[in-house]
Amino acid sequence: MLRSTLRRWLGREDREQPLRRRAEAVLAQPWAPFLWNNEPLRDVMPWYFARGEGARLWDENGREFIDLELGMGPTLLGHNHPVVREALLQHAGAPIVTSLLHRYEVEVAELLTSLFPGAERVVFGKNGSDACTGAARVARAATGRCFILCHGFHGWHDWFAADMGQLPGMVPGFAGYTKQFPFNDVAALEALADEHSHDLAAIMMEPAYRHFPQEGYLQAVRRIADQHGALLIFDEMITAFRMHRGGAQTVYGVTPDLTCVGKSLANGLPLSALIGRKDIMEYVNKIFYGMTFQHDSVALAVSRACLQYYRGHDVAGDVDRKGEKLRQIFNDASAAAGLTGRGVGLAARMDLDFTPVGHLGIHEQRHIFARETIKRGVLPVRVAFPCEMLTDHDLEKVQRAFTHGCRKVARALPGA
Repeated sequence: MLRSTLRRWLGREDREQPLRRRAEAVLAQPWAPFLWNNEPLRDVMPWYFARGEGARLWDENGREFIDLELGMGPTLLGHNHPVVREALLQHAGAPIVTSLLHRYEVEVAELLTSLFPGAERVVFGKNGSDACTGAARVARAATGRCFILCHGFHGWHDWFAADMGQLPGMVPGFAGYTKQFPFNDVAALEALADEHSHDLAAIMMEPAYRHFPQEGYLQAVRRIADQHGALLIFDEMITAFRMHRGGAQTVYGVTPDLTCVGKSLANGLPLSALIGRKDIMEYVNKIFYGMTFQHDSVALAVSRACLQYYRGHDVAGDVDRKGEKLRQIFNDASAAAGLTGRGVGLAARMDLDFTPVGHLGIHEQRHIFARETIKRGVLPVRVAFPCEMLTDHDLEKVQRAFTHGCRKVARALPGA
């Protein structure tokens, strides 16, 4: 089938190469976001899509791909989902950004406060980094302290990125105010909290992601934050709506002081939100928080439709089941090829892991695997995000691609 597909495309005009050359002449980042750190894939990965439907994308040359990257997670329902399409059609012709707010801002905030425990006030942003930066600034203003203990990734803004390593463009004085703590290690967190107790503003974390919290772990984090007079902030960019419509905090029964949500909030349209207790959220008006497109009515219209749909349908459960099928497909393909690769983490957001062997580390094996799956019309690089519109037919194509990808990795191992 692969050969026949290649033969079918031989001789056709390549529409993407001229576009790539134009892009490289004017764009600082001319390729897809998930290729930024995967240069070995740029020659086989399509850079531009022409259309999408469900879990599928078509590139400029008309080639069809199963999209398991989904823009790194926002498109929970799928491309061109009927709920999103109808919301856009109904809102067509309405002003997008004006000097006034749209009623949907109120309605989306009401939906969020009804879904998340302890949420009493809401403020919107456009990116996850906006909500996380707002949360950090609110926590510092509310406590009068500066230091934040973190677990996970909380955006590209300076307050967080300054402690990610030697990044060009950073003011040296920004560094030293955040520190990562290990997940599921209560003793380590207690020690760090004791060390920085005099200046501890918040504990900010992704409550579940690559690993699940052990029994009682999140409750212990809540206790440690309270003991030190610090706020507890959950970054639920991934887990909100994907793990549960009310986030990981609903699943594990631990209520943070502030919550950052985004990604699936509007199924791909740019929208994020910071939600939390009324008394803490009052500081939003004191910290200088605002952006020109914060009140974009189109994203709010779609978010309203999505949240209503999430409330009435078990989207998270459906996506979890499809994610578990993806996990089984990958695990079986790996085992059949004699590998020990596993799907790790949330079924709705799963790392495709390989075990380093000799000179072939996990990244090298992922590149070999991905090059093969891309040739067979599947777009995972290292993470699989299932969507609601992912079908059994799609999964059959994924299974074939994963099987060939794992075989290719096995053939590349030392001694093979």
